Amino acid sequence: MLCYLIPGETGENEIGKRRFNWVWYWQVPEGAALRDVLTDRTGLLRDYSVPQGSIRPELVKQQFAIAKKNLPEVFQYLFAQTKEPFIQPIYDLSVPKMAFGRVCLLGDAAFVPRPHTAASTAKAGEDAMELAKCIQIHQGNILKALTAWEKPQLEVGYYLQALGIRLGNSIFR
Repeated sequence: MLCYLIPGETGENEIGKRRFNWVWYWQVPEGAALRDVLTDRTGLLRDYSVPQGSIRPELVKQQFAIAKKNLPEVFQYLFAQTKEPFIQPIYDLSVPKMAFGRVCLLGDAAFVPRPHTAASTAKAGEDAMELAKCIQIHQGNILKALTAWEKPQLEVGYYLQALGIRLGNSIFR
């Protein structure tokens, strides 16, 4: 579990006016267990997230019991103070190709590294900066620039994907 400061409701950054955002990663096996977690309070099975106010009360109660047993008091407090948590599964996304003629995919459109890598925004920035360099090197020839740019960016993306999986697996051992 981790937490970090975010601006207040109307963008405040002053001490005492900021808010905490927290994330609690826990591994849920695919199959029945994951379907159970992703089923909302109305019985609807969600594919990609269970939004605020939709988590079944018994699941929140079950997680709070796990929190009391396993988390430091400060994280128990954050969990308890959150009126409407939400669930967001983590999926691995990668593409075999980033360049398609004169068009390309950048950042999360091509790779979504797991949050443990803390690299998603940096990867998107690197994609753009490296593309700009390649366009400059190839004097504006977009096809040549994209051809030169694609392979190294794919390699970085695959590395981050593998790193995220290794980190995620080591966290839950």
